[in-house]
This record gives sequence, C-alpha cells and structure tokens, in this order.
Amino acid sequence: MLIYFALPLTLMVFFSCKYIYSRKRLIIFNPFLLSLTTLIALHLIFNLDYKQFESGTMVLNYMLEPAVVTLAIPLYQQIHLISQKFKIILTCCLVSVCIAFFVPFYILPFLDADPVTSSSLAGQAITTAIAVEVSKSLGGIPALTAAMVLFVGLLGATVGRSFLHLVGVKDKQAIGISIGCASHVLGTAKLLEDSAEEGAFSSLALIVCAIFSALLMPVFYVLLF
Repeated sequence: MLIYFALPLTLMVFFSCKYIYSRKRLIIFNPFLLSLTTLIALHLIFNLDYKQFESGTMVLNYMLEPAVVTLAIPLYQQIHLISQKFKIILTCCLVSVCIAFFVPFYILPFLDADPVTSSSLAGQAITTAIAVEVSKSLGGIPALTAAMVLFVGLLGATVGRSFLHLVGVKDKQAIGISIGCASHVLGTAKLLEDSAEEGAFSSLALIVCAIFSALLMPVFYVLLF
C-alpha cells in the first residue's frame, strides 16, 4: 500500500515545509532540509519500506533531468549581462571543475581512499542527475554520490551567500557563479528566490560545470588509475 501513498505524502511534506519557510525564513526551515529530515523521521518512526517508497516516488526522479531545462529561462532574461562576461564565466567554471576533481582523485588517495570512494565523491560538483550517471560510468557508488551532491547543494543553499558576504564577495554575478559552481541546483534555486541576476549566473555556471565535468572527469580518472 505504501507505494500508492509515497508520492502524495512526499508532495504534502514538501509543500507544508515550503509554507513554513514562507512564514519563517530561517536556515533551519529551508524547505529541502526540513522535507528531508521530516521524511527520514517518518521512515524511522513508522519503519517504512524504503524500496516501496522509492518505487512510489519514481516519477519525481524521472522529472529531475527535464526540470534542469527550466534554468534556461533566467539565462534568457539576463543574456545581455552574461554575453559580456562569458569568457570569464568559462574560466571560473573550468578552474572550479579542476579543483573539484583534483581533491578526490589526487588528495583522497593520500588519505587511503580507494578508487571507488574517489569516483563516488568526484561528482559532488555536478547536479544530481548527471553526477549519478558519471559515478556509475566510473565504478562509483551512486547513492554516495547523490548524498554528497545533496549535502554540498544544501550547504550552498543555506549558508552560501552569507559566507560569501562574510569574506567580502558582494557582486551579484560573482555570487551567482560561485554558488552555481559549488552548489548546483539547490544553491541556484535559493538565489533565484531573491535575485534574477544571481540566479541567471548561477544557472549558467551550473550548466557549464556539468559539461566540463562530463568531458574532463574520465581524463582525470585515467591519468590517476
């Protein structure tokens, strides 16, 4: 029976959490964070069957990839600004991707991480749908990859802008590129709530990093292993 109630339950929890956040815009009430913790609590309290729950919400997973296409809207709206800084954006994204791969492929092995772990963590700078597929192709653990992607995305969505302001980054375009490179969809969605300019630059950085990642990750992997 759970398979039939999983989707409506998930949607009810999410929109309830979103309503709470609209009334109290605090970090701890971030809709994604609150939804995640609520669903985990429900699983633990009522001992829900995760396999059935996953099957019941599969439609949400199928919608994940096409949902990324909607990021083209803020890009189109800010195209006049983006076109002026496109080379800078490409350079920033390339550096970001190289750093994101250098750490798991070249630093983690010194900490006794095995190739599977390195491959699983290398995709943390890419949006979930692409990161999981890349992880599979490199022999990583997709579940671990997805968990890391969600963690860094949630980190950027909750404290990303505040941290950048703390270290002196105030330019909206710079904030957008930084969050898009590091926190992908979750961070971008948060920026879009407050600033179309930040959201547009974050959307572009997210997409460019995904393309660079898909092209460069196998190269880093082959050079190391």
